[in-house]
Amino acid sequence: MAAGGIATKRKARAASNISKPAAVAINEASDDVDMASDSDDSQLDSDGGDSDNEDMVAEPMLAGENGSTEESTSAKDAEEHKRGGVKKPTNAEMMALNETSLLLKSNLFKLQVDELLSETGIAANTKATRGLDAALKQIRDVLTTLGDVKEMSTDAASNYVRKHSKASGKLAMIPFPDPSPAVGMPISFGFKAPKVVNIVGSYPLGMAVQMQAGFNVDVMVQMPGSLFQERDYLNYRYFYKRAFYVAMLLVGLQQHSGVGELFDVEFSWLRSDTRLPIVVLRAKGGVKHLGRLGATVRVLPSIAHDTLPLTRLSPTRNYVRPSYVCGGDGGAADAAVEGDGEAPSLPATPQYSAALLSDALLLTHMKYLHETAELCGEFARAARLLRVWAGQRSAAGRQLGAHRLAGSRRLNGFVLTMLLAWLLRCAHSGRGGPRLSGAMSAHQLFRGAVEFLAAHDFEEHPVRFGGSSSSKEGEGESGAVFADPTGALNLLAGVHEWELAELRMAARLTARDVDGGAEGSFARAFLSAALADVASKYDHVMRLEVDLSRFLAPKHGGVGGAKQARRRLAELEFGHPVAAVQSRIATFLAAALERHARLVAVHPCADACFEDGARAMRRHVFFVGVVASAGAARAVDLGPSPDAQPAEAARFRAYWGERAELRRFRDGAIRLATVWGAGDASPEQRAAVLPRMVAYLLRRHFAVRAVPEVLLADDLRAVDCARPASAVAAFGAATDPLAASLFCLAPRLAAFAQTTASASADAAASFEAAVGAFDELQRELRLLEDQLPLRVLALHPVAPGLRYASLVPPQPQAPPGGLFVEPLHVIVEFASSNKWPDDIGALHKIKTAFLLRLAEAYTALHPEARVELVSRFHGSCDGLVTGASAPLLGASSESMDYEGDNCIDIAHAASGLTFRLSVLCHCEGELLAKKAADLKLAGLAAQSDAVGVAHRRWLRTHLWRPKHHRQILDLCQRHHPAASMTVRLLKRWLSRHMLLGQAVGVPEELAELVAAHVFTDISAVAAASLAEPATGYAGFVRCLRLLAEWRWSEDLFAVDFSADSRESSSEEDSDGSSSDGVWIGSRGMSAAAAESLAGAFAGAKEHGRLGDCLRVASEDDPEAVWWGTVSPVLTRRLRTLARASLECIVGCLSTGSDAQLPQVFTTPLTDYDFIIKLRRDVVCRKFEQPPEAAFATTGSAGSGGGEEMDMADDDDDDAPEVFKNLLPTAMSQGRLVSQGKRRHHANPFFRQQLEMVVGFDPVALFVRDLVNVYGDSMLLFNDVYGGHIIAGLWNPSVTGKPTPFTANILANMQPAAALSKSASNRPMVRYNADAVVEEITRLGAGIVESISVQRAI
Repeated sequence: MAAGGIATKRKARAASNISKPAAVAINEASDDVDMASDSDDSQLDSDGGDSDNEDMVAEPMLAGENGSTEESTSAKDAEEHKRGGVKKPTNAEMMALNETSLLLKSNLFKLQVDELLSETGIAANTKATRGLDAALKQIRDVLTTLGDVKEMSTDAASNYVRKHSKASGKLAMIPFPDPSPAVGMPISFGFKAPKVVNIVGSYPLGMAVQMQAGFNVDVMVQMPGSLFQERDYLNYRYFYKRAFYVAMLLVGLQQHSGVGELFDVEFSWLRSDTRLPIVVLRAKGGVKHLGRLGATVRVLPSIAHDTLPLTRLSPTRNYVRPSYVCGGDGGAADAAVEGDGEAPSLPATPQYSAALLSDALLLTHMKYLHETAELCGEFARAARLLRVWAGQRSAAGRQLGAHRLAGSRRLNGFVLTMLLAWLLRCAHSGRGGPRLSGAMSAHQLFRGAVEFLAAHDFEEHPVRFGGSSSSKEGEGESGAVFADPTGALNLLAGVHEWELAELRMAARLTARDVDGGAEGSFARAFLSAALADVASKYDHVMRLEVDLSRFLAPKHGGVGGAKQARRRLAELEFGHPVAAVQSRIATFLAAALERHARLVAVHPCADACFEDGARAMRRHVFFVGVVASAGAARAVDLGPSPDAQPAEAARFRAYWGERAELRRFRDGAIRLATVWGAGDASPEQRAAVLPRMVAYLLRRHFAVRAVPEVLLADDLRAVDCARPASAVAAFGAATDPLAASLFCLAPRLAAFAQTTASASADAAASFEAAVGAFDELQRELRLLEDQLPLRVLALHPVAPGLRYASLVPPQPQAPPGGLFVEPLHVIVEFASSNKWPDDIGALHKIKTAFLLRLAEAYTALHPEARVELVSRFHGSCDGLVTGASAPLLGASSESMDYEGDNCIDIAHAASGLTFRLSVLCHCEGELLAKKAADLKLAGLAAQSDAVGVAHRRWLRTHLWRPKHHRQILDLCQRHHPAASMTVRLLKRWLSRHMLLGQAVGVPEELAELVAAHVFTDISAVAAASLAEPATGYAGFVRCLRLLAEWRWSEDLFAVDFSADSRESSSEEDSDGSSSDGVWIGSRGMSAAAAESLAGAFAGAKEHGRLGDCLRVASEDDPEAVWWGTVSPVLTRRLRTLARASLECIVGCLSTGSDAQLPQVFTTPLTDYDFIIKLRRDVVCRKFEQPPEAAFATTGSAGSGGGEEMDMADDDDDDAPEVFKNLLPTAMSQGRLVSQGKRRHHANPFFRQQLEMVVGFDPVALFVRDLVNVYGDSMLLFNDVYGGHIIAGLWNPSVTGKPTPFTANILANMQPAAALSKSASNRPMVRYNADAVVEEITRLGAGIVESISVQRAI
C-alpha cells in the first residue's frame, strides 16, 4: 500500500511539555514563549484551546472537574516491587506484556505504532523547533507592542485599515462577514494591544502531527474587554469588531520588517466561517529552519469569558434579527426583545452562538484538555494516533484533478481530542460510554475511541459532559449534539449528518480490520490515504457545478418579505454561502434518497473564492458522493400509503412530482411508487437508476441539467411539470453559461460493458434466461436415467455466461454481423463405477460412447433439438480465453491421446442456447497422475512432463473450474449483484488493452478473482472505500486502484470466499457492530487456512518464485497454481495502464467532461515492436466490440473504437475473402466475386444460408498457432473480443544479440556480421526478424491484411 499523507519528521524525540501549567500569561520581560492548549493540525482545523490567566476571574465550572478519580495501583505495585524479595511484575508491566498478544495480534504492529508516533510527532522547545519557537517569540513581541487606535465609525475604520495597509505594500480590507455593517449602524471600532498572548493548540501539548501539508501552530490573542459592549452578541456586532481587530493585527504584522522576512501574512477563515477571520503566517520558501517544518502560524482572536454575558447564549435562541439581515438595522426587532436576548418567535441561530462561544471558551477547553493529559500519560499519544487516522480519511486539501477539496472543517482533530477526553473523564466519573482507563496504552485508547465512533449516533444519543446547569438548555437542540465541558457549546454545531455517518463507517471498517490482525492493517489504518480519494470511495461520484446566486436568497428584501428574510437568515447561519448551498443540497438529497442511499456526501471545492470568504461568488463546483444501499438498483421504489401516512405521502409527491404514481400491488397494498424500468431490466439499466434519480431530483428542484443527459424520455416529460414553489429558478437554454450542470460517469462507463450486438438487448434477461435454460437442461437429462448406462449424478457448469461473468450475455442465436456462437460448457458427472478401462485411449472412447448414447436419448425425447459430436479442440478457442492451452503443433499422436476428448453440442430447443457437454471421470485423473509418475521413474523426463501437463489441464478443466464457477456465481447472484458488472468492465478493460486470455495474458478466471477481491476482502474495503462496492463503477475503479498500487512481490493477495457476506442494508446496525461497540466477529477462513496461505507465500518468496508477478491465491489454492501467475512484463504493463486509466477517470470527474473516458479503453500501439492487422471480415467476433456510442463524447459524433482508429482500413470492410482451403469449393459453386481490379472470394461466414458456427474463432486459432511456433521469440497480444489487431514484442533474450550456431536452434536465424566469432570459433547467427514476418504473412494468408514493423531488432 502506498504510504500517502504522512510526512516523516526528524529523528528528534518529542520532549514532554505537558507537566508545565496549562497556560501562563506572557510576561514582556520573559524570553520564553509560553505554550498551552489544543488545536488542530494542517488538514484538521481546530476550535482553539484553553489557558489560565492571573488577571482573569474564575472560570466556568467544568463537568467532572471536582469529581473523584480512581487511584492508580501502579505506584503501589511499584513500591511493593522494590520492597519484596521476589520481583513481581507491576500491573503496568503486565499490561504491556499482554498488550501485544491479546490486543495487537503482532509485535510488529506495536513497533509500527511506536515508530509512527515518534516520526510524526512535533514537540515544542526541541532542537528541531528551535527556529519556530524563536519566530513565535518575535510574533509575540510584535503583537504586544502594537499601538492603540481610538474608536471610530465604520467608514473611518475601513479607510484607516486601507490607508495603513497600503503603506506596507499590500492593500487590505476589513474582512466583515455577510451581512456587512448596515449604514448608520450605531457601532464604533477601536483597537488596543492584547495583554494576553498564548501559544495554544496541539503544538504545546505534544499532540501535533506532521501531515503532508504540515501542521498548525495557534497563537491566541485575547482582545481587551473594554472594546466590547454588553449587547454586542446581537446582530453581528461582536463579529464586526472582531474583524476590525484582525485587520489591525494583519496590518501590524505586515508592517514589521522582521516578520515580513520570515512569513507571508494574509487573511484566512477559521473553519471556513466568514464570521471568524484569522491571520495566517506561512513560512517563506527561503527560510530553511521554518520551511522544512511546514508549520503554519495562525493568530486566533479570543475574548475572556466575562467579556460578554455568555449565559444568555443558547443554541435554541435567536441573536440575529431577520429585519437586520435584509438591510435594516434590527432596531425595531431589538426593542421587542427581552433583556436576555430571547425571541421565541424567531428562528434559532445555533451556529452563530457556537461561533461566538468558541472564541470565549478557548482557555476553558484548554484547561480541561491539560487536566486530562495529567490524568492519563498516554492521552497525548492517543490523540495523535486519532488525528493521523482521521487525517488520512479527510478530503481537506486533497486534489481531485484540478480541484482542491475543502473537506470537513468542523469535524476536526480538536473535536476528536475532546471526544477522547470525554471517554476518559466520563469513565472515571461513571457516566457511561466505553470504560477507558488512564492506565491504558495509546493504542488501547485509540481502539476504544474508534469503537465508540463506530457504534454511536450523536443525533439519537447526544453526548454531554454533564455537571453544568446550562447543559439542560441544549436538550432542545436538533441534530448531532456533543456538548463541551461547560455545557454551553455544541462542538458538533454545523457538522453535517453525512460527515458523521462517513466517519462512523470508516471507524467500523478500521475496527474490523485492526481487530482481525490482518497483515497490512497498520498501513491501511494510518498510512494509506486511499480513503480520502473521493473518486473511488463512493459508489457514485457526480460533479455538480452551480451558480450560487440562484440558490441564495436576495440580500436586500425583494419578493417574499419576511419569508425571504428567514431564508436568508438560515443561509447566513452556515457562515459561508458555499456551506449554505452545500447543506441545502446534502440535506435534500439525503431525505429524498433515504431508501436508496446509505450516505450522500457533498464535497465543496476549496477554490480561491471559498478560501477568501468572498460573498459575490458566481459558480462553484461540488462533488456528490453516494454510498448506495442494498435496494438502490430496484426498478420500482415503493413509497408511503396515502391513507396510512398522509404527511409522508405529501412529501413523497413533492419530491417526485408526476413520477410518483399510485399503484396497487399483489398483496393488496395501495402505495405511491416511482417506476424506473421493468422488473427484468439489464445490469446497465439498473446501474443507471440511482444516477437518474439524482439527476431527476436536481433538475426538478434545483434546475440542474445532466451533461451528458442521463434522463430518459419519460423522465424528461415529467421532470419539468409543476415544479414546486421552493425550486430554484429555471435555467435558460442548454448553452446558458449560468445553467447548473451535473456530470455522472457511471452510466457512461457502463456503456463499455455492452457490445454492438447487445447495446439494445436485455442483458439481465439473457443471463437469467441462460441460468434458467441450464436448470431446464438438468431436469431433462435426469429424465434419461433409464436410457443411460449410468445415472447422471450432477451437471457442473463452467461457462462464464452461466455465472454472470461473461462480457457478452449468452445469445440464443448468432448476432447481426457474424455467425459465431459461444457454447456454454457443462461437465456431466455420472455415477461412480469400477468398470472404466485403465487405458487412456480406451477411456476416451467409452466417454465418447456415453455422449453418443446421451445424444441419442435426448434427441429421441426432444426431436426439435440439434445435437452434434465435436472434438474438444476442433475449432475451439477454449484454451485462449479460459486458460486451457490447445495441443502444440507437431505434437505426437501419443501425447494427443491424453487430451483427445470429445464433447457434444446440444442446441437447446426451448431457449435456443447451445450447451457443450463433456464427461467427468475421476479415474482419468488418477490414470494421468500414475502415468506421469511411472514415466518419471523410467527416466523418460520429456514424456513425463507432457503427461504431467495433461494432468494439470484435466484438473483445471474438470475440478478447478467447477469450484471456481460456484464461488463466482454465489458472489454475483447472492451477495453482491454489482460484482457482475465489475467483472464485465474489468474484462473489457483488459481485452481492450490486449491483456486478457492468450498464452501470455491474464486468464479469465484470474480477472474474476481480482474483481472478487474488492468485494470479499475486508482489508481491500477498509483500504479504499467506506463499504463493499454496490455499483459496477465503484468496483471497477477499485480494481484499477488495486492493480496500480498492489505490491505483488511483498504482499499476499488472497481471495476469501469463505467469509460471510458483508452486504450492507440500509440499516446502520447491519454493518457488523453491536449497539455497545463490541465487535461481532464474522466467519472467515480458518486460522489453519490463513496460516497455509501465509506459509505458501513465504515459501514462494524465499525461493524467488514471486518476482513481480501478479499472483492470486485462495483457501482452496494456497500455492496459486490453478490459474498460474502473470509475467512481470505484463504485471508492470497492467500497473502502468491502471494508473493512466485512473488519471483519465479523475480527469473526467474534475472537468465534468467525458472526453478522456475513451482513453481508458484505448491502448497505445506505439509501445509494440510490430503490428499485425487482420481483415475485419474474417473477425467473426467483432460484434463483441464496444458500441460506437460508448466512444462518443459530449459534443462529438463518436470515435469509432479506440486503438482501431490508428489502424483504419484502407479497403472496404465489406470486401469478402475466403480461406485458401475453401477456395476450390467456392469456385466450384460459382461464388467468385469481382470488385474493382481485385477478385475476392466470398467469405462463408457471412452467407445467411449457412448454419451457425459454434465455438469456431479463426483469429483465436491463428494466434494460438503463432504462439506455438514463435512463443519463445515474441509475445503476442490481441483483443479476444473481436479485435482485428495483433500486437507483438520481440523477446530480447532471443532476438537481442548474436549466438553461436548450433544444429538444434529452433528459430529462423541468419548469419551475423562476418567478424563475429564465438569463443569456440563457431560462426555467429542472429534472429532473422524479416523472414519471420514473411512467414507470419504466409501463415496468415487470407486473414492477415498487413504487418507493420515499428521497431527493428
